Amino acid sequence: MGRITTGDPSPDALMPSVGRSGWKEILRLGAMILLAQALFWGLFYVPWGNKPSSRNVDRIAFTNAELAELDAPTMAVADTARYSKVNLPHTDCCDPSYLSLRLNFTLNTVPAEGLGLVAFQQVDNFIYRVNGSVIHKKGRMQKGDQTFHGQQFYLLHVPSGMLKVGDNQLNIITVRDGFPYSDLIEPLLGDYNQVRDATAMRFWQAIDYRLLGGALTFVLGLFALIMVFRSQDKLFAAWLLVLCWSWTAYAAYGLYFDLPFGGIGRMVAFFSLTTLVSISLICFLDSWTRRPMIAGQYALVGCWLVFSLASIFALNRMPMPTGFDLMDSAWMWFSLAAGVLVLLRLVWHFATSREDRYVEAALLSICAVCLALDGIGTKFGLLAGGYFMDSAAILILAFVIAFLQRNFHLFQSAMALNNLLETRLKSREAELAEAYIRERELIDRQARSEERRRLMRDMHDGVGGQLVGLLLEVRRGAVDNNRMAEGLQVAMDEIRLMIDSVDASVTTLETMLGVFENRVRPRVEGAGLAFEWNAEPSTSIDLPPDHILQLFRIMQEAVTNAMKHSRAKRISVCVTTTPDDCLSISISDDGAGLSAENRSRIDSGGHGLGNMRTRASAIGGQIEWHDASPGTRVQLSVPLSHSQPIAA
Repeated sequence: MGRITTGDPSPDALMPSVGRSGWKEILRLGAMILLAQALFWGLFYVPWGNKPSSRNVDRIAFTNAELAELDAPTMAVADTARYSKVNLPHTDCCDPSYLSLRLNFTLNTVPAEGLGLVAFQQVDNFIYRVNGSVIHKKGRMQKGDQTFHGQQFYLLHVPSGMLKVGDNQLNIITVRDGFPYSDLIEPLLGDYNQVRDATAMRFWQAIDYRLLGGALTFVLGLFALIMVFRSQDKLFAAWLLVLCWSWTAYAAYGLYFDLPFGGIGRMVAFFSLTTLVSISLICFLDSWTRRPMIAGQYALVGCWLVFSLASIFALNRMPMPTGFDLMDSAWMWFSLAAGVLVLLRLVWHFATSREDRYVEAALLSICAVCLALDGIGTKFGLLAGGYFMDSAAILILAFVIAFLQRNFHLFQSAMALNNLLETRLKSREAELAEAYIRERELIDRQARSEERRRLMRDMHDGVGGQLVGLLLEVRRGAVDNNRMAEGLQVAMDEIRLMIDSVDASVTTLETMLGVFENRVRPRVEGAGLAFEWNAEPSTSIDLPPDHILQLFRIMQEAVTNAMKHSRAKRISVCVTTTPDDCLSISISDDGAGLSAENRSRIDSGGHGLGNMRTRASAIGGQIEWHDASPGTRVQLSVPLSHSQPIAA
């Protein structure tokens, strides 16, 4: 899977220039961004229609707010501590501390369904008690080993059995270690059904939606990881991977509260993760434009590393709250600058390139605005660090819309193309079938023609030569009945051999050897010579018919020469296969051997020896004559590398 969007930029798109058309592109982009922002903020944060809100809750007021610092986060210590009056909201700074906040509220009647209480304080963890009974306690409360469940909203149900008519007391015990400030606010208390309905959307946004967004970005990151190895645009895929998984880590940061490090480590993780998401969004957008500024991306990565190291130094080495305030201000400006930079990069790209991906750009602008609001939100009374997290699903939506918008017509085109290719494939298959038939007919004609030429050569060289020789001897009167019978027998053998060569049933080596033995043994033994035959069953080799015919002729010529010229009493034929995958045929006699005269005849090719060499060379073999003392041995070796053995 490659880049989500398709197509290559035109050469003109690679030349940045802002002209009249560029301003039109910017105006179109601005209109699309405004529309996307209106839809996002209108539908997600300010839902249209009559929706429940905290203003519709009949809130129960709290009175007599008192605060005490505790030595231990226990109910017994909280009950015996010395309290002093405070006004809410109240901020405590700066050393690690345990605090206990007591609030009183009055009930004229006890609701049958009890009360709903929204529990949230800007502390690491807390315990909520009503009239001395615990209604909420999660995780650990020991400084340095505390969990961070206090970073999440909780809707608590205060059952009617814990309430009484008249004065009631709410007690909140808190722990803070690392983050320098404890921000204590007045909880939302009222009718349970009213509180539940009024806060349902906010709880869904803060918990379920962020969990869904983190899961979706993790899955998209898996696809991006595949793209890193499969896509041609690896830079685009790599930044998409970093963006998605840093976003997933940010979601896990806000939803997982039992971290393996303390409050300082949690603050370092917050600054590092949020700035990593910021720079990965910028670099991802830069790669999305198809004209990435590589030097700028390296510079942003360097800024992130410097910022992360600076946060580690400031939070661990500088006194509190100075170190935190310094990094908080730096993070605010960093997030604001990143959001502005994303918008500027979008505008510059559309002003200098031919671009039509307005939907993706507008949706990415939502991420940029959320990023900027996370940085400056506290200046306007907004919750810092939450808006960008809420735009996680928007990135998913951006790519889903981009994919559908860019590729739906490609799906239709692909179907039409598949149909066209299928039609052409069938037509091509028919053409290939016809061509195959024509080629087979041509090969058959060529094979028949070659077979005719071979038969003519064999008749001319074999039967013809024998008959012409006999004819000349008859005319000279130098032939007797025995010589005539021998010549005619040789001619008949040649004719049988040609018949065997066109017989499909006599095309294997094993069959040829059987025919050879049956034809030659009577002739040899009839001439008064002993005939020894040794052919192993493993010599059944798949050889071409023309090779088998050449072997037959070589063996026939060797036996004939031994009968005529060796003055032998015994002729032996041995056929074996060698370890180096060769067929070995040995024809030997116990005759006079290779005299100087015979050696010269071999060298000059007499007695048909030249034909034997030619036939052996034609099938890739080698033939040699050796003095066997006594007698002569003809050794023929034919490689079988081109052939495959078959079962004997």
